[in-house]
Amino acid sequence: MNIREILSASSEGRPVVISLDGNQHMSIRERRCMVRTLVSHLMDQYGENPSSDTKAILASSIVDQFPCLRDSHGTGYDAWFTPGRQHRPATGFLEERRRNVRKRTNLSAERAIQMTEWLKKLLATDQVVQYMRETAVYRAGWIRSSGTIPMQQIFAEFPRLLDTPGMILQDFAVLYPQSCGKLTENWNTLFSSKVIRMGKKEESGLLPEIELLPQDKQGDVALQLLPKLLPAVPYRVGRKVVRPSNLEVQQAFIDVQPIGTNMVEYLGSTATEHPRVLMLGDRYCCSQAFVVINGTPLEYPSLLGAVDGCFKSFFVFDMSYPKSCVQIWDFLQTVIYEIPGNESPPIKLMRAQLEAMEE
Repeated sequence: MNIREILSASSEGRPVVISLDGNQHMSIRERRCMVRTLVSHLMDQYGENPSSDTKAILASSIVDQFPCLRDSHGTGYDAWFTPGRQHRPATGFLEERRRNVRKRTNLSAERAIQMTEWLKKLLATDQVVQYMRETAVYRAGWIRSSGTIPMQQIFAEFPRLLDTPGMILQDFAVLYPQSCGKLTENWNTLFSSKVIRMGKKEESGLLPEIELLPQDKQGDVALQLLPKLLPAVPYRVGRKVVRPSNLEVQQAFIDVQPIGTNMVEYLGSTATEHPRVLMLGDRYCCSQAFVVINGTPLEYPSLLGAVDGCFKSFFVFDMSYPKSCVQIWDFLQTVIYEIPGNESPPIKLMRAQLEAMEE
């Protein structure tokens, strides 16, 4: 197996390759990233129960391609995989990760229902987090099998999604482990400066010295430029053709309101069936950022975090994107998160232009 190719195909795995090549060693965090990436690939290709020989090939490939990881004792890859013998279970980093993934995904329906009922009561926070993690796959199946149902019904069944911070992000991480960190890890470092360069051709009102802003502020500006670069496509509602204005597209994606906005009045006057991002501040300075879901504002530490949370909400709640800004979310899904989906010609062209730009 080509370990380098598997790792280099993911944003989480590429730094591991660089670290091993440059330093001949890796940190505990990098080792965990490597194991997550390789086990995900293993289970995608060979199912939940790959053969012992397949796991051994994966482990031996690791030490063959990165000799600094080879142990001088035993097979040389025992730390990564040791097959079970004499009624003893298999061990090693790869096997332990695979076993833990299976535990999370193979929770019995009866146990999942029992834990869901417990979660409707107020439990200790650490217990809530654990139970929510273990029931994430069950919850996703429940939401998807129920068809189009009111958000109130989802939150009545799973109230901790709204009142316990981080649960939407955790559900997404369980369901899409390879994609969960791609926006927050890569936007400011790999994409924002390129998006700003493209945006300057569409909007003349940007600060001339925008490149002098801190990286995170440039990232915020780049996010707000996406409606300019990926404007709305007209769509039909019955027989009527709707052509959203630039302002409507912007507000449907990131609604920018001044600091001091009365949140009660805002939430009462902007009810929408879709999750949306609310930013308090101005284009160059985000004071607070929220994802508004079913009239409830969930605060995030940054605008980038709020956009990430909003995107993940669409997947966790199995909701379609708002038609007025569907191209923006499709772009983030397919280009940034690398999740297959709809790619219109403007999205394909934008991807090509981003890839052609030098860092």
